[in-house]
Amino acid sequence: MTKPIIKKEPYKQGLLDGLCGFYSIINSFHYLDSKYGQDRAEKLMREMLSINPNLFHKYYAEGTYLENVTKILQKVTQKEKKFKFEVIFEDDFFDDHYEYFACLNEHINEKKVAIISFGPPWHHWSVVTKIDCRTEKIYLFDSADAKNYMNFDEFSLKRRKNTIQLYTHETIIIKHK
Repeated sequence: MTKPIIKKEPYKQGLLDGLCGFYSIINSFHYLDSKYGQDRAEKLMREMLSINPNLFHKYYAEGTYLENVTKILQKVTQKEKKFKFEVIFEDDFFDDHYEYFACLNEHINEKKVAIISFGPPWHHWSVVTKIDCRTEKIYLFDSADAKNYMNFDEFSLKRRKNTIQLYTHETIIIKHK
């Protein structure tokens, strides 16, 4: 008898908050570790918010930047030793978003996901779990109401009408040991 497949759902942020950076960390851990349940996720959220409690109102209203997300990851991966992270592509320049997705695809597997940053018009952090270069789709484990996947042509590296700008230099790989 085969074991039934249980579909995991990402933890969802509130409609009006800017905590997608925090949720991207929690959802990365949740996606990579089958034992990372709601109790651990709630505890991690409290720990992350206690790192800079005086800035919570700012994070809530304005969101987080790469420096905040990496600082939080440094602190939480000291306790959550199963996980490591690295910022990749800081100094890389891509010709187009297809090249970016092809390079990012080389870093993602069953033990690694990517946290990526979207710019205008969305301004959001999300978790990429898979990239299919053949069908030109990226698969997301997202805290907002994003689709499970998005087409490559919905993105661009520059600000353009009807596309989401990618901040490629804000790409973080989360690895489960």
